[in-house]
Amino acid sequence: MCLTIPKKVLSVKKNIAVVKNPLGKKQELKSIIKVRKGDYVLSQQNVIIQKIGKRQAEELLGLLKGK
Repeated sequence: MCLTIPKKVLSVKKNIAVVKNPLGKKQELKSIIKVRKGDYVLSQQNVIIQKIGKRQAEELLGLLKGK
């Protein structure tokens, strides 16, 4: 089983999305699904595999931070 941390999409150009993780680090990920700026996503091996809601992203981040 793998753990993936929610990331926020900052921009999208074709199938490449620039995302920011909770620590503020930016990275480029390929996307196999349609995403837009502001979406929260889960990725695996530099590929976006799932889009999640803001509430779900906040809940996951809270669990990871021990809140």
